[in-house]
Amino acid sequence: MKVKEIRPRAAVPGGILRVEVEGLTGVTDLRVEIGEAEAQFLGASPNALTVKVPEGASGNGLVVYQGKGRARSSVKVARLLAQELHSVSNPVVDDKGLVYCAFSGARGEKVPFSVYVVDPEGNKQPFLAEIVNATGLAVGPDKQLYITSRHTGTVYRSSFDKQLEKYIDGVGLATGIAFDADGNMILGDRGGSVYRVSPDRQMSVLCELEPSVSAYHLAAAADGSVFVTGPTLSTQDSIYRVSRDGQVEVFFKGLGRPQGMAFDREGRLQVAASFQGKKGIYTFKGKTPEWTISGPMLVGLAYTPAKDRLYLVDNANLYALDLG
Repeated sequence: MKVKEIRPRAAVPGGILRVEVEGLTGVTDLRVEIGEAEAQFLGASPNALTVKVPEGASGNGLVVYQGKGRARSSVKVARLLAQELHSVSNPVVDDKGLVYCAFSGARGEKVPFSVYVVDPEGNKQPFLAEIVNATGLAVGPDKQLYITSRHTGTVYRSSFDKQLEKYIDGVGLATGIAFDADGNMILGDRGGSVYRVSPDRQMSVLCELEPSVSAYHLAAAADGSVFVTGPTLSTQDSIYRVSRDGQVEVFFKGLGRPQGMAFDREGRLQVAASFQGKKGIYTFKGKTPEWTISGPMLVGLAYTPAKDRLYLVDNANLYALDLG
């Protein structure tokens, strides 16, 4: 027996994997362990198994057992780092490796703490309070933390010693935030507008898009363009590419609920989304999406400055995936 291929090669607990196996003798007397925990079977054929990564998986080993036979391989499993969060967009990582995650809360709800900080070992501490419906997070060129509130249409700025101030107001349903290659802040109002804010706080409309039912998510590319997602009621949502001068093109259409985005070590765009029934992180090679990380409800992702670790969030949890 031999494991020929695993798709994708990385997952968070709860993610689905397809394991192609050569030499199976039928579909009985089978067991799969991932990270020394038994995986749940979702389907089996004479050539492939579909399994769910168990919550207790610790480690990257994968073993298929049938009778007295076994076949070994490996898959990267993200480690649960922190719980009891409420992220609705990407986390962010500062230059010390600390991770900042929003606790957004229900519409109009004032939660005890709006932003938490988590160290690489998983120690979670409250960071900021007083922001209602904290949504988008970004670190600016000035190395300060920026936070949007979709409740008040405000962008806040905080130093990393928690000195908080209002930075700009009047952004409607302020959600996504990023800084472009020219140092401008790009803001998404999920009601249908994307704004550009210059370093001297002059705000102008960059472009208009279809309104989102939840949030705009932004990722700034090295060439000065900005990529935007915004889930709608459609099952065929788009990623938009917006040029420096506000020209909009559909980069890709066909995703289900595309949300947070980032760029990997090779500069390829990645997005948390569903595509053709498979959920997780998709990496674009050109304009072709490849399913690279499996996860059931992922909403965002962020790399460390060295890009040796990837942080992933769903609505309640923060995961760490070591990339080596």
